[in-house]
Amino acid sequence: MFKDKTTISWWIYAIPLLPFALYLSDITSSQNQAWFISINQQTARLPDALWTTLSMLGNGWSVFALALPMILFARKPLYAAIISGVFAGLFSNLAKAFFDTKRPAGVIDQGLIHIIEHPLLHSAMPSGHTMTAFSIATAIYFSLNPKNRKIGLILFFFAASTGLSRIAVGAHWPEDVFVGCALGFISGLIGAVLVQYVPTHLFEMKAWPVKVILLASLISLYFLITDKIDFVLNANLQIVLAGLIVITWIQAIPRIIDQER
Repeated sequence: MFKDKTTISWWIYAIPLLPFALYLSDITSSQNQAWFISINQQTARLPDALWTTLSMLGNGWSVFALALPMILFARKPLYAAIISGVFAGLFSNLAKAFFDTKRPAGVIDQGLIHIIEHPLLHSAMPSGHTMTAFSIATAIYFSLNPKNRKIGLILFFFAASTGLSRIAVGAHWPEDVFVGCALGFISGLIGAVLVQYVPTHLFEMKAWPVKVILLASLISLYFLITDKIDFVLNANLQIVLAGLIVITWIQAIPRIIDQER
């Protein structure tokens, strides 16, 4: 009834303790502002387009578009990613409401820091983009067969880069990124565990979850075409991601029809 379970070693569940420890170290040493200014100034040496692109990897609509092609060849990791995204969104909203902290631009003189395009002032803790990036990376990685996980490590590189980008664009404190990383990892593990209990037949191309995901991708397509996703600098990338959704549809529909015959 169920797909073969992918085991997750017990010590993996302790990994979120590391970014939480960094967060505690940060708030107890009162170095959060100094760390932010240092990182923000150093990253300003690189092009703004690099950091805005990396930030896109933490935006739900763009990540949906990037992950959608997995529906053609890796539905189990895709399902895990979607499940993790739901929990990441829930944790993010609850945490932001609980902490209700100001962002760097609402505390530091804006002339002293590098802010790309527009300053954000409120709802700092945690970094939602970082949480999304780590939840998707973790869910996909731990739902892969262990033999195929080495190549999946690159997902964590991009997730970490997304977290760094949130400091680079002037949107988040380091402590926001640390907590976002931890909660994202937890969300990803939840997705990787829960996907093990999805019945085998629901991974078929003709299964209803596939159709729901494809229909949901039209919402992502709409926002990518009509809205600004975080930064104006990302406009061309949004068109590319929209095209990726269309190409996936072109590939997926014939496969669904073929299985239903």
